[in-house]
Amino acid sequence: MALTTHHFNLDPKQVTIAALGLLDRQLTLGGIPARYSELNFTGGLGDVINVNRESRGIPVVAGGISAPITNPITGDKNVFAAASDRPLPTVDRRAPNGFINESRFPVQLTTLAQNATTLSMEQVAFDLRQFGSQVLSKLTRGFAEYFDDTTAAFIKANINRSGLTAGQKNAIGGDVAVTLPKADGTGSNMAARALALRTALVDARMALNIAEVPVSERFLIAGPEVEAILLKDPEFVAVDYSGDTNALRRAVIGRIYGFDIVIHNSFGLEMYLFHKSALLLVSACPAIPMGAVTGSVQDVNGVATRLLVDYDYNKKADTVGLDTMYGLATVKEDPDFGVRGTAIGEKFVRGLKVTITETP
Repeated sequence: MALTTHHFNLDPKQVTIAALGLLDRQLTLGGIPARYSELNFTGGLGDVINVNRESRGIPVVAGGISAPITNPITGDKNVFAAASDRPLPTVDRRAPNGFINESRFPVQLTTLAQNATTLSMEQVAFDLRQFGSQVLSKLTRGFAEYFDDTTAAFIKANINRSGLTAGQKNAIGGDVAVTLPKADGTGSNMAARALALRTALVDARMALNIAEVPVSERFLIAGPEVEAILLKDPEFVAVDYSGDTNALRRAVIGRIYGFDIVIHNSFGLEMYLFHKSALLLVSACPAIPMGAVTGSVQDVNGVATRLLVDYDYNKKADTVGLDTMYGLATVKEDPDFGVRGTAIGEKFVRGLKVTITETP
């Protein structure tokens, strides 16, 4: 008599890769931070992973003419010096050797994020037809919503320049505050509110430019209230990203002054502007436990995730779950970083907050 076999031929490695692919497409805010991951991590929660901070460019040394070229033959203007008469350089021309100085900074693994689902033998036998759409996509959807909300809370708490000294703020600018007239529905009022908002954005852009923050991959994160002000602005042109399959693009309503505008319900009348490199998501996974039926640890696009499949003998049910250990951090500058003669080392300058106040 032939043995009854499971009608799902699940390869844990392929399932984990598929799960991470689904997760990457479902992320909105959670897809913004830069990522670093480690597989088969031997530590645990509370441990620290040291991440390399990208160094700045190696300086270029410019050299000029070391000695003037003169014609040693005098008295005859029709006879010119030979090439061998060109004087040798009097100083070394070799550029000093630079050094790729990548400093390291610690990121703590603060949280074990996990979810799982139980599949009874009746569900497996009669109800499940497509594992990817019925089970896997629901697990990854939960992770996407979790990371979006977690990233939103981290942005609200950490994207600001409150850690700068008064002298540093004078040199590169601090957070921006703007006051808007309260909405009354008139055209002049909408124009005045939009103008004040755009003025604040220009000030924020200037503060990022002075701090030498890269101009590409900049984001403006705000809530529906700010979105409404922008969309009512006749100067604002929304961009249609409907043809882009990237989930982040589905949250982008347009672009203004070099910033991709991302709207999320976690935010109110406030704006956070930063470069992608301002945030770092570090994830790590321990090895597959000895007691698990099967599992796999994989890394796709910088996110490490572990898939575990187990069996509950008491309930005669399978358990399928995803988990990862992670930590979020803001990326501060190198210790020797400075702008316009002002030392900014080990301070966060790659983003700032725009505080918005309404007045009658």
